[in-house]
Amino acid sequence: MVQFFVSGKQAERPLTSACRVQWTPDCCIPGKEKDEMAEKGHDASAQASPTPHWKLLLMQVCLGVVANMGGISAGANLGFSAVALPQMRHPNATMSVNAEEASWIAGVSALATPVGCLLSGWLLDRLGRRPALLWQNVPALLGWLLLAVPADSLGLPGKAHGLGAVYFGRILTGLATGMGSVPGTVYVAEVGLKQLRGMLVTWTSIAISLGIVTVYVIGAVLPSWRLVAVVCAALPLLSAVLVYAVVVESPVWLLGRGRLAEARTALARTRLAHPGDVDEELASMLRNRPKPSTARSSGLRGVLSDLRHPECWKPLLIMNAFFLFQQLSGVFVVIFYAVDMVVEAGVAADPYLVAVLIGVARLLVTLVTGFLSNRVGRRPLAIVSGAGMAVCMTALATHLLLQSRGDHAGLLPGPWLPAAALVSFILASTLGFLTLPWAMIGEVFPARFRGAAGGFTTCSAYLYSFAVVKAHPGAMQALGRHGVFFLYGAMALLGTLFVALALPETQGRSLQDIEDYFRGRKRVALDSADAEAAARLHVPAQAKQSTELKPLNGSAAAKT
Repeated sequence: MVQFFVSGKQAERPLTSACRVQWTPDCCIPGKEKDEMAEKGHDASAQASPTPHWKLLLMQVCLGVVANMGGISAGANLGFSAVALPQMRHPNATMSVNAEEASWIAGVSALATPVGCLLSGWLLDRLGRRPALLWQNVPALLGWLLLAVPADSLGLPGKAHGLGAVYFGRILTGLATGMGSVPGTVYVAEVGLKQLRGMLVTWTSIAISLGIVTVYVIGAVLPSWRLVAVVCAALPLLSAVLVYAVVVESPVWLLGRGRLAEARTALARTRLAHPGDVDEELASMLRNRPKPSTARSSGLRGVLSDLRHPECWKPLLIMNAFFLFQQLSGVFVVIFYAVDMVVEAGVAADPYLVAVLIGVARLLVTLVTGFLSNRVGRRPLAIVSGAGMAVCMTALATHLLLQSRGDHAGLLPGPWLPAAALVSFILASTLGFLTLPWAMIGEVFPARFRGAAGGFTTCSAYLYSFAVVKAHPGAMQALGRHGVFFLYGAMALLGTLFVALALPETQGRSLQDIEDYFRGRKRVALDSADAEAAARLHVPAQAKQSTELKPLNGSAAAKT
């Protein structure tokens, strides 16, 4: 049922441009609940199934996959330096580089990524989730093409021009990596059913891991890093086509802009339902919107105003600290310098083959993480991950220390330990520290603050990454191999203690429950699927909830 209100009074005439229109779901009209319950003759909550229909499940999976396609290109960018730098340092390379130039090729991408994160936050809040998913592919495509085409072909001969083109290409792909770090997670967190959200929000990490594996495999097969860039250029192009064809705008974002009719249509498409069948779920979303009196201003002033509220500044501090420990524990160093790390750890095997195996193992563990996080929760996985990382790095550092002294050779367990410790570290990090911070970005922030906070948090994460990646070669010279690995192990241990003391559990909670947790408000948790929760809006027992969460009615409905 759709009613039109002009100046707060019901109007029967058709919609005109001079009218202010308020669409109100059936379940929010006073007296409508009891009438419909009497007609149905039974509890509406019994209609919803705890398991999504297979078509709905397929739709949710399709949206999750397409929304995270940009993460594959981002992962390829993260792993590209591990493939390209050994080839560039080869004596017969067409464009050889020294150690300083190599560190800039690896690090300049991470330096550009924070800018992309901030731009992503602006795109998410101002233009919407769907445009943000589309625009992230533009700099990625341009960057890969610039890396693929030699500078001589562009009329820019000489090493200086060639190196400049590589730097600029890495800047563009780094910018795209930042722009793609948040939108996919935010989008699937907003359109996904609660019972599937724990799995869906980890798919950004899965996409990144898949991209890393892809570039490692291509680098091991193709003879030139420029050919690798050619193949990678197809990834953002494919992502843009699929997002344009499949993805609809997030109904949460549309509601935040007062575009209720569009939100109703978008929600119906994500649920494969008729628009009239999603009124109850839409009413639940309306109920959890900020009231007009508390709605914030737009722009920077609104963001700063939000920081006064605990549901905004608490998760912002927690997530930034989580990302700081993630980077200080050496997780991204291993990704950027995978081939070099294999050599530095003393692994007696083909470093390219080991890098590929590491990438495949990381991808498989990321898939397992998506399943486990939906079963056991985020916090236990993060604790196990951090503890495992600390143990592995300490074991590797101890082995290298004893090896460097020589007189303790009898205490060395064997040449297998460095490989086992390095692979175990990567698997342990993927189980929690590498994947969960990215997944939780889409959960812990309020909808009105999600774009800005997600952009700022990932911006900080990549600034940490740039500093650690850039400092790694110098740290190897100053502290030695064993000293650097001891440092990474100590940071992993401190990060584990932080997770145990400060990181909240988000599994099994709705986005509104998480927001209320940080606000300090107690709220009745809704334990079943979104459809069930929406159906129970008709139950009289709903009145037992906090008065702050009462359903909207005709007199309290916010005008658009």
